[in-house]
Amino acid sequence: MKKKFLSSILAVLLMASVAITGCSSSSSSSSSNMDGSASGGDGTSAKGEPTVTSDSVGYDDATIELTWLPQEGFDSTNQPVADYFKESAIKFVKEHPEVKIQITVQSTQINDAMAKLLTQAAAGNAPDLASVDSFVLPHYYDYLQPVTDVLEENNISLDSWFPFAQEMMKPEDEVLAMWYDTDVRALYYQKAVVENPPKDWDELISTMEELSKDGYMFLYPAGKNETTSCDMLPWFWAQGGELLDESGAPAFDQGKNKEAMLGLFNFLKKTIDTGITPTRVTSFMTDGDMNEDVATGKVAMFVGGSWLATQIGAILGQDTFNETYGIANIPVVSGSDPSTCCGGWTCGVFTKDETKRKLAAQFAIDTYISDKGNVDYTTACGNLPCRETSYDLSDRFKDDPNAMAFRDLFQYGHVRPAATIYNFISTELQVAVADVINGNATPEQALETMAKNVDEEYSKTN
Repeated sequence: MKKKFLSSILAVLLMASVAITGCSSSSSSSSSNMDGSASGGDGTSAKGEPTVTSDSVGYDDATIELTWLPQEGFDSTNQPVADYFKESAIKFVKEHPEVKIQITVQSTQINDAMAKLLTQAAAGNAPDLASVDSFVLPHYYDYLQPVTDVLEENNISLDSWFPFAQEMMKPEDEVLAMWYDTDVRALYYQKAVVENPPKDWDELISTMEELSKDGYMFLYPAGKNETTSCDMLPWFWAQGGELLDESGAPAFDQGKNKEAMLGLFNFLKKTIDTGITPTRVTSFMTDGDMNEDVATGKVAMFVGGSWLATQIGAILGQDTFNETYGIANIPVVSGSDPSTCCGGWTCGVFTKDETKRKLAAQFAIDTYISDKGNVDYTTACGNLPCRETSYDLSDRFKDDPNAMAFRDLFQYGHVRPAATIYNFISTELQVAVADVINGNATPEQALETMAKNVDEEYSKTN
């Protein structure tokens, strides 16, 4: 049964489209490393510079090899990340000259990379340290080694992460992964046109009906892509909806979940019927497909990922974007708490060797997680930190109104379920959304078809 379950996971991962520096201790005198070699007074090796190749860093006489599977390596086209990783690895092996770091870079096809890593983990030959897409993290719990003790040794509290990440990192008694960067979905609005961003659907509709008289639009992605699901699910979750029951079976067409899904479909239909949203949103495969419309100035409000602040800023000029657009919670049904969808990446330790486990965890902390590491890595890659405390540690975040706005939204973050059936549900949701928007089905018909197709698919593997 376990082999059948693993095969199902791998099949889904391969087919699905899923959207979207060190801190060293200081000492005033020389010390010894784990292998007895001398260190300089600053905690680094007195052996000189380590050997650096395109896929390794370390001294020729190193006795421990750590294998590392990051998203990008020393030859990344993202030069700031390549430089940062190289600098961090060199620093670490100088502090631990007994260690050589061997790098294998993941495939740029995320689903392929995650499927391969899961296969390696199940066979017991995963890299010592690897990056894991947060979306599929629960599939790796059985293979990840705890890092609670190493975090404690570094005085890093689980509470320094946003709530949605804490739940994923520590499923039971131990911290099994460290979430290092993230993203979030938000409402963007023109400040000169929308004085107060709407908090609920009724306010959004009434505000946009007035603005539509002057040609303004409300946009969101509704194409057949995972982006659509990520932007739609906050509206579903805010109504108390759940896609799956406690056993992992589809439950979106039952009880309050059914009401929530119909509520979502009816809201989308209303945006079309009132004329505030054009039906061509079904052609937006990613939220970046809205950028051309946004650049015209005739989009009063739109829903999309946090990266749009940078993307559109590059088109309009970042200062112009910051002056023009505000960022707020996505409007939800009246009386409901805000909700949003978060993504990002984690890193986990797979080796069961105790010495290597602690070394791998320490290298991950130095590179991705520590106060300095989390700020430096996310600055290099241009993403947002998943540790809330990082936003107070760097002018890059403190002086960026967009980053600070996103920080507030993360408090309402949710994560898509990692169950095998989710990807099929997501695809069917995208189809149902398009059918409702294009008038090919009523909300009730769209939900009925969606539920029928998902139930048939689920019955094949359960």
